[in-house]
Amino acid sequence: MNDLHEMLQVNIDDIQPEEVSEVEKKRVLQRILGKKKRPMIRHAAAIALLFFGLGSTAAVLSPTLASHIPIVRDITEYFEGETDQFTYFEDYASGVGLVQSSNGIDIEIAEAIYDGTSITITFGIQSDKDLGEHPVFGETLKTNGSLEGGSSIWTKKVSDTSYAGVITMTPELNGRSPRSVDLTWTPQNIWIYEKDETIEGDWSYKFKLKRIDVEGLPVNYSETKSGYKLSVRKVNVTGYTVSIPFSLRLSDRYFTTKSLPMPEFTVTDENGTEYEMITGLGSQENRGPIKGSYTLLNLEHDSKHLIVTPKISDKDKEILFESFKVDIPDR
Repeated sequence: MNDLHEMLQVNIDDIQPEEVSEVEKKRVLQRILGKKKRPMIRHAAAIALLFFGLGSTAAVLSPTLASHIPIVRDITEYFEGETDQFTYFEDYASGVGLVQSSNGIDIEIAEAIYDGTSITITFGIQSDKDLGEHPVFGETLKTNGSLEGGSSIWTKKVSDTSYAGVITMTPELNGRSPRSVDLTWTPQNIWIYEKDETIEGDWSYKFKLKRIDVEGLPVNYSETKSGYKLSVRKVNVTGYTVSIPFSLRLSDRYFTTKSLPMPEFTVTDENGTEYEMITGLGSQENRGPIKGSYTLLNLEHDSKHLIVTPKISDKDKEILFESFKVDIPDR
């Protein structure tokens, strides 16, 4: 990572536009050939700000800001003590390195992963103003121009003038898993909780992410309990995540209530390791089934099979479905 950041601090004026793709190739090659695990650093708990409906923006690299890259080094290490989400992040993330400056605040989109279902993005902030402990953005990201979906943003103050952040999102892809997605982000403003103060800005980012390798493992699971029919046709496995697309047909009495029941999935492997949930999303059209996905971390790359146990929280009771097994082929 340090060599990568030194490479990124070259004078952008000396680089011809057509050579950008070559730089990216070098960054990927370095990631594959020179990857070393860094020691994990534990820090105080981060705040997670949940959003339903995504707002986003895109970034264009400003030549005047090239000397500021990276704004924050090794962003994921600031969150290691609170989540296992970044255990394999560096192995699969693509460098983005887009920076915008507005009103004395620089924001850099550092790295990102798209696994066909969810997106994880790291970013750094450098400011000549105190933004409090956990600055809040006015807008989140858009995927393929759409705000639909769900996301969470974590921000953390790491020095007097800098902040580390992570965005995790599940865009509404209508049951598809496109090979790439176009992302835009226009934060518009930053809210300082401690002062109840808002700082406006014109940051704007735009970039594309390619899907990492995904293996779809058929399970053809279906079970009905208490009037709910849950179906899982396959489980998608990457080196970073395990994603469970699902369809849930609702009990007739649901349509007389206001709450939307959502399935949850507990996933363990043959060694008893329980996999951490990253994000989940479900949507419904008219009175049709709820369709969505549930994404967890792929914690053990040597596991042979996964045990998936679905459940639904229905008012004051929990409906537990039969578990099903997912065999993991040799890699």
